[in-house]
Amino acid sequence: MDRAIRGGMPRGRLLAAAAAVAVLPVVLAATVFSPLPPLAGPAHGGGPATLSLNAYFPADFADAGYARGAMDKVLKVWKPSPPLPAAGKKAVVISTILRDGKLLEARLHMGSGSKAFDEAAVSAVKKAAPFAPLPKGYTGSSAEVHWHFLHGAQP
Repeated sequence: MDRAIRGGMPRGRLLAAAAAVAVLPVVLAATVFSPLPPLAGPAHGGGPATLSLNAYFPADFADAGYARGAMDKVLKVWKPSPPLPAAGKKAVVISTILRDGKLLEARLHMGSGSKAFDEAAVSAVKKAAPFAPLPKGYTGSSAEVHWHFLHGAQP
């Protein structure tokens, strides 16, 4: 189970990779392919669009069930609309969840090239709040979560 949470990458290598790009050490919580109906048409090249969401929680956050619940809430309200970004592009939203589950902030950290897609990503995190209170086993006063909303294959 723990290996699946990290996406199959050994913990040391993942943390080293995160540190190498000067990002907080985070662990992949889960990858979920969007249950949204495929978007198709001329705005996205005519074929179905593949949408996915990755959520990265702090390295010392060990509750996969909590992470899955938070992702499910975000996925339920994520409503991307055309124009979608080019395939392989993503929007990264950084949020802070307080101990009581309230959302302190959600901001766009990296844009996908589509204002509509980026706005839908930020909106999904905000609309999903409040989240469940942080697990008792997690000792931090808040959790910074990085949400990666992807269109197509990751570059």
